[in-house]
Amino acid sequence: MEKSRPISVAFDDIRHKPDIINHLEYRFINDDLGMVISFTQMGSKLFHTGQPYRTKEGRIIRVLQGTGRISINLIEYEASARKIIIIPDNALIELLEISPDYDFQIIMPARNFLPALPGSILSETYTGNGIVLSFNEKEWTQTEMFFTLLWNILHSSPYRRETVQHLIISLLYNLKYTYEQTRTATPLRLSRQEEIFRRFIALVNEHSKQERSVDFYAGKLCLTPHYLSTVIREASGQTVMQWFNQSVILEAKVLLKHSNLLIFQISDELNFPNPSFFSKFFKRITGMTPAEYQRTQ
Repeated sequence: MEKSRPISVAFDDIRHKPDIINHLEYRFINDDLGMVISFTQMGSKLFHTGQPYRTKEGRIIRVLQGTGRISINLIEYEASARKIIIIPDNALIELLEISPDYDFQIIMPARNFLPALPGSILSETYTGNGIVLSFNEKEWTQTEMFFTLLWNILHSSPYRRETVQHLIISLLYNLKYTYEQTRTATPLRLSRQEEIFRRFIALVNEHSKQERSVDFYAGKLCLTPHYLSTVIREASGQTVMQWFNQSVILEAKVLLKHSNLLIFQISDELNFPNPSFFSKFFKRITGMTPAEYQRTQ
């Protein structure tokens, strides 16, 4: 059977495949960035629940209506109306659940479009995880003004590149201010266990393709393997090995759907001893073989 064409959601792929969008007037895209003013009205076929992918570029998502849940680098977040979700580049994303009325706006700057910014704006400082922000009515109206102004400027002639850059940077600094004010008003005092867990998850997201031993991660965190295992189980309700498995399965699903790699190549990419071992592992966790998953819609 012919291998199905990989599903692509990277900036360049979206730009050069207009057939995946029904109403182009609800999106803008050029060499510098992509923006969608209403995902529902655009009618895209890009995203499906339960189908993970990796972002190449960062995203700023403004949820207009509906309720949902999203996993960013293995951490689950509520993604409901009146929230902004900031996703860093190279993040592992999975849309877990959305309501039928779900709609959002999105800004997707191309890599290297925005100048280097001091401090951490597009992700948490030490974990690289996403940020989900909630707003009161006044703050939410301000975010609408940013998005509306950017949308209008993008459709001005001639194209105003520097204006677009600085509008996005201004938006990010405003979001950073909101994030820091929220943390000041309700200080986030992570317990020692929670801090270790977050650092562990960041390391798993970065290294799990090749490294799946407790010793490796314990060494990175300057902890004993036994202590790390205990902390992760108590902080998350899952074992270290369960987190390894979850991460590897998501990576496998991404490669099966979003790459041209053959199954034996994916097995090598994920550091399995052979394709048979990989297939048995995948089926034990998901209930289907890699080939069967690859054929699912």
